[in-house]
Amino acid sequence: MSKRRERPDETVISVTSAQPGHSEDLDSRIIRYAAMMALRVACFVLAVFTPSPWRWMFVAGAVFLPYFAVVLANVAKTATQTGGTPYVAPERPALEAPSGPVIRVDEDPEPLRQTDTEK
Repeated sequence: MSKRRERPDETVISVTSAQPGHSEDLDSRIIRYAAMMALRVACFVLAVFTPSPWRWMFVAGAVFLPYFAVVLANVAKTATQTGGTPYVAPERPALEAPSGPVIRVDEDPEPLRQTDTEK
């Protein structure tokens, strides 16, 4: 049986509001970075095969995409789930007062005195 006492002002943390796991977050960062680098390679290929006005747009994309890829890959995901409400424990029934007289016990006026037996 647990000896832990519940406190009424204590908030209970829901598991669904926890941060995603480190490996899951790392995998999503790797996928984002790889997608941006694939787009950069496509910009290089399109810069070679397109006429002049479009070519400079693809060259600029190939030059500036690594910066954005690194910035977006370093952004960690945070838990954005909302809606969970804290768990509120149900009220516990209280014991009723016993019917009949209540006997009060006063403390012993003379407590046991301990004497030093060693001399």
